Amino acid sequence: MSRVRHRSRAELPPSPIEFAYPLAIPDTTVLGEAILHETPDHFALHVFQALRLTFSWATGPDTCAPEFDHTDLADWEADVLRTTDVDEALWAPVAVIAGELARPADVEPDRLSNACLAVVDWALGQEAFGTAILFAEAAAVVWPNNARLAWMCGKIYRERQNHGLAAMWFRRARRVAVWTGDAELQATAQNSLGNLKVHLGDLAGGRALLLSAVRTAKRNGLRERQAKALHDLLLACIYEGRFDEAERHAVRAFALYGPDHTNILYLAFDVAVLWNYQGQFTRALKVLQALHGRFTEPHRQLRVLASTARAAGAVRDADAFYRAWNAAWMLLDSGEVEFLRAAAPLELGLGALSLSLWEHAEIALTTSRDAAVEGRESEVLARAESALDYLQRHQAADRHARPPSISGSGDLSASLVQSLNARANVVSDAGKD
Repeated sequence: MSRVRHRSRAELPPSPIEFAYPLAIPDTTVLGEAILHETPDHFALHVFQALRLTFSWATGPDTCAPEFDHTDLADWEADVLRTTDVDEALWAPVAVIAGELARPADVEPDRLSNACLAVVDWALGQEAFGTAILFAEAAAVVWPNNARLAWMCGKIYRERQNHGLAAMWFRRARRVAVWTGDAELQATAQNSLGNLKVHLGDLAGGRALLLSAVRTAKRNGLRERQAKALHDLLLACIYEGRFDEAERHAVRAFALYGPDHTNILYLAFDVAVLWNYQGQFTRALKVLQALHGRFTEPHRQLRVLASTARAAGAVRDADAFYRAWNAAWMLLDSGEVEFLRAAAPLELGLGALSLSLWEHAEIALTTSRDAAVEGRESEVLARAESALDYLQRHQAADRHARPPSISGSGDLSASLVQSLNARANVVSDAGKD
């Protein structure tokens, strides 16, 4: 007997949203207070009123409630329209919200929701993140069966490191997507939840959700979404030490992306990191060198350079090591990549260890250890301390086994400079022809 697959139809909760009406939640601060600090002073109360009334309308609406007095709303709309000297990217959507809510019985939810999203766009451009998330939530509450709006709330909370609320909104997005039959958003929400779990250390739980995202995307013919989920699975498997499985996911992701996809650059770097972990340094170095100059963001440039130094040291390519070493320290000293102050020098130090460049290794590994202590990066700290122990043992053995040699003898210019610096105080014409 053939089996028929039935699409699940999880029910949405009876109310438009699954938690209490936000403005009624007791707190030590007034919800929406961020608006008063992040929007222009003479327009802030209008923005706050727009948020308050949007949430009020979404809870019922009880258009007979005092806040929906027609005269007051008409006066408010007129005040908004008369306001000048406000960025139109903020003024226009607030004016639309005022116009919609001035006639609460005739509100068009999609128009109201889109106006809230326009405020979000303005707020993100101004780095007014409190205002952004408030209006993103307002848009999602007004249009509760739009899974993408719920997912967007989760994304903003994730970027602001509020992981609890991010997870709540991602789960909401998944439920709405299942209910409305939005397969792409269902896979996207599963993907986001999986990445969040991996980030929080639940590697097995995150991997399970990512596999679900792959299956959902594959079942619905969503090649790009399937490739992105496989790409994230690659990273999750690296963290778990499941290197063979990680490479299988990488092969599938590459085939689904196609050679011209913009994400190939990121995939190539992640595969190179995998090969560094596996000790396949020759393969990694070829890819990393091909990535030089491909990224514009300083943090990505530094990651490529640090990984290059690690691989170059392991294959004893001193020239490639020194080029990566010098460029990496220039970026580190620029102050633009402070959050990599622990991770990047660790890779540089490991590359130096492979070339027996003890002084270089000590500088890099000590920098990594100190930054890891300050930033409470326990994994980096453990690796840096282990590498420093290795360094101390081999320094002692090296002193007893042979006379001191010039560090970096594989690079003639560095050897000459080091030798000249050592003789800086000896100035003589003796030996000249």
